[in-house]
Amino acid sequence: MRKLEIIIVMLLIGVNVSMAAPVTIDDAVREALANNPLIRRDMDYRQAAAFGEREARADYFPKLSTAYTYQNLAEAPFVNIMGNQVVTNSRDQHHWEVVLSQPLFSGFAISARHRLAELGLETRELELQQTRQAVALQVRQRCYDLLMAERALTVAESREAALAAHEADVRKFHESGLVPLNDLLKAQVARADALQQRHRAEAGIRNVRSALCLLLGRDYGSDIEIADISPSMPWSPMLNDQVEQALNARPEVAVLKQSIQSKQNEKVLARSEYFPRIDLLGKYQQDGGDPGAVNNDYSNQYNTILGVQAHWTFFEFGKTHARSAKINAEQRALMQALEKIQDDIRLQVIQARLDLDVAARNIESAQTALDQAREHWRITNLLYQQQLTTSTEVLDARSYLDRAESAYFEARYGYGSASARLAWAMGEKNPDDGGQRSQGN
Repeated sequence: MRKLEIIIVMLLIGVNVSMAAPVTIDDAVREALANNPLIRRDMDYRQAAAFGEREARADYFPKLSTAYTYQNLAEAPFVNIMGNQVVTNSRDQHHWEVVLSQPLFSGFAISARHRLAELGLETRELELQQTRQAVALQVRQRCYDLLMAERALTVAESREAALAAHEADVRKFHESGLVPLNDLLKAQVARADALQQRHRAEAGIRNVRSALCLLLGRDYGSDIEIADISPSMPWSPMLNDQVEQALNARPEVAVLKQSIQSKQNEKVLARSEYFPRIDLLGKYQQDGGDPGAVNNDYSNQYNTILGVQAHWTFFEFGKTHARSAKINAEQRALMQALEKIQDDIRLQVIQARLDLDVAARNIESAQTALDQAREHWRITNLLYQQQLTTSTEVLDARSYLDRAESAYFEARYGYGSASARLAWAMGEKNPDDGGQRSQGN
């Protein structure tokens, strides 16, 4: 029995270890793309647009309908023939018909509606792609935020431990009468501040982790660990090439271009009112005095009709012209919006590229500053232990080291975040969208 309990405990420990295994940033993106509610919403919109396209396409084909009418007249219909009333129909009149209609000409309205539905489906596809790119960017940035928050906690814990050790040194020297009480109070205040920083860092991790879990479609209280990265700095293409790629790849541009094209089809649809609508009709009908319209003593019981029906509304007080003018104005507005979004995309690429270049340069300088701050802290701490410097110098050296560590990790993970923003600004595809992006890990 004891052996069985040990085996169960080991299995549970193994499960917990596997559950806590680090997740790569790309894997986190894939999980979000599969579970994020915004993406599922846009997938439903895309499905609705697909059904809308099928609905519009159905207008090309024949339609079959039926109708049934019943009338009860107060008096039987009759005609006067040479002063005599001759009954022409019964008081109970039953009529039913089956109609097959095929559009022959609609002023190009059917084709325009179908093309609008096709463009609507294509737009929903682009909007889904846009949402996927936005979610992927948010996930990558939250992953880097979580890595940074964890490093901030490491810095805070290291600071707290170092200042606790320094407080112990100051207390020892104070009890020996080598330093005044004021130095001990300074050390205690610095340690208390370090403790508060650790608490804030712990809360920051919980906050970022919750936001990341919600993006992934997990419970906000779930535990997740992101695999750390070592940023590499690959060769970057020319800025003009990146801007050109962004203008060609960003779905926002394609959405506006399709909206402009949709307005063109809306104009065709509006101008279809200038033309008549012509349908080919085939009809079978029965008339009689009983509910089945079988018995008819006055005329033929049934008939078959083949004909053409034309309908034309040729005057509506300028309604069609006003609708066309409205669509023209909306199309011009969309063209202006297209120019604006293209300018915004250019600025987004430029800003992301500048941020990436700054972060790349800062990593090397931050690493140098960190090495210098560590050495300065080591030397100052040793000097204080030999009573060759003051406690204030030790506290300052520790502050320099903490800032240097924070600056290094901010540059390191800032480079990854800037790389993610640049990839988003350029419209690069996600790993499971048929294209690979440079992650820098």
